[in-house]
Amino acid sequence: MNASPQSISILGAGAIGCFLGAHWAPALRAAGAKITLIGRKETWNRMGTGSLSLTGGETLDTQLSLLDLADSPEALSTSDVIVLTMKSTGLDQAIEEIRDHAPEGTPIITLLNGVSATRHLRHSLPNHRIIPGMVPFNVVWRSNRHLHRSSPGQVTVERCAITESLARTLAATGAPIAVQDDLLPHQYGKLLLNLINPINALSGLPLHAMLCDRGYRRIYSAALREALVVYAAAGVRWRRVGPISPHLVHRLLLLPNALFNTTLLKIQKLDRNSMTSMAVDLAAGRATEIDTITGEILKLAQSSGCSAPVNAALYDMIKAAEAGPGPAQGFSAETLLRDLRL
Repeated sequence: MNASPQSISILGAGAIGCFLGAHWAPALRAAGAKITLIGRKETWNRMGTGSLSLTGGETLDTQLSLLDLADSPEALSTSDVIVLTMKSTGLDQAIEEIRDHAPEGTPIITLLNGVSATRHLRHSLPNHRIIPGMVPFNVVWRSNRHLHRSSPGQVTVERCAITESLARTLAATGAPIAVQDDLLPHQYGKLLLNLINPINALSGLPLHAMLCDRGYRRIYSAALREALVVYAAAGVRWRRVGPISPHLVHRLLLLPNALFNTTLLKIQKLDRNSMTSMAVDLAAGRATEIDTITGEILKLAQSSGCSAPVNAALYDMIKAAEAGPGPAQGFSAETLLRDLRL
């Protein structure tokens, strides 16, 4: 396998995939490589022609002509490297598409949430090299040709010859990638951040507005504190993802509004209109990634013989909201605190 791939395919190219592809395309093209985004035909029709504008960090306008846009997994047949950016709910379909269309042994970089995707891919595609990765930030569509990164962070992938070559090529772009020798502790660190997702989904509020309310913060603090206990009981190695340790964060979340809003909330630099992907999926009536996120904490708790009642209750509430017919969103902090017995 050539350490400098000449054909990179991003499979499941939604907001994250399009954002990364558009950021990476100029550098990859300059290096003589091709980048293909494989997504929905309606997405490409909405984008039309011209350029894709990227904001949130370095502002960039990428000509769509630098990207090959495909709506069929048959485009995988010419891939040297496949990058997965779909939701975890679409992973099984992606595995079948890779089996049917990708060359045998094509390396796969997975940028999915949680820690289970890597295990599942290695079990399902044993002849492919699976390279774990992580995207710690959110991306939202502002218009059909405008993508905005609404939170900070840097794409991180596990070190190998392929990812080191890719990192060198992308070093001068506005979306470089970092390489780490062992990504699993970073993935577990990000999982702690993602525990806010079900709370945000149930509230139905923009993330910034939700965090301005100490009641919602109390819930996140309890879920985070509980997960740290589970990690310790299960012997999980994890590393901090973000500017502040979760051990301190769960205490800072309990600060009065006036103090919290001028300290931790400012450090996070959240876009005032952004919501978590789980909130967006729940509002749209789609299946969420609750099994990949909170479900992972519950599995660890069960295997280590400890309890996680707050996360278990949030998990059940999301499952009930997905099933309907009751309200899926709009739960006040007071209602959630009462239902969670906090």
